[in-house]
Amino acid sequence: MAALQSAVVNHEAETYSVFRRVCPDCHRLRPVKDYTTRRIRTVFGIVEVRDPRWMLCRDCYPGMVDAFAPLREICPDRATSELMD
Repeated sequence: MAALQSAVVNHEAETYSVFRRVCPDCHRLRPVKDYTTRRIRTVFGIVEVRDPRWMLCRDCYPGMVDAFAPLREICPDRATSELMD
């Protein structure tokens, strides 16, 4: 079950990250700042996922140098929703 949970969480994290990389204004890919590893607690144990950080779009926000981690939007407490209920 832990292996299945890891595969599902990694797939969901990757899909959401790719979705959030697209700038909502111009629909271009935002630049990559870096990648880290994030540990997420699940009902079957801890899963490590690749955690990207995207820069703000240089075309839509010229002069602004800021980055955000999309996985913090869906998993701010580093735990899946099942553990938060």
